[in-house]
Amino acid sequence: MSPISNQLPAQHELQAFVDSIESGVVKLLLQDAKGEWHGHLLPEAVLPPNTKEGSWLRLGIAPIDPPPGMDPRPVRRSLSETDTGEDFSL
Repeated sequence: MSPISNQLPAQHELQAFVDSIESGVVKLLLQDAKGEWHGHLLPEAVLPPNTKEGSWLRLGIAPIDPPPGMDPRPVRRSLSETDTGEDFSL
């Protein structure tokens, strides 16, 4: 089996706008392929230091191989047990 990083495309970069930061949660606005903006919630801890509301960020997303010894099955099983079927936000 080939490593994941050899099977998927290289890094993809996005621009994001920091709409708000409240109680440890940041709302990022990202454009979809149609140019429409959508809000996504993330923990504030993922932001670079000194990021403020109104900041622009460059987000890089790239596939990686799983960490050594990491079995995703228990994580996925736990998530599926609590999944309500509703939309989610990152």
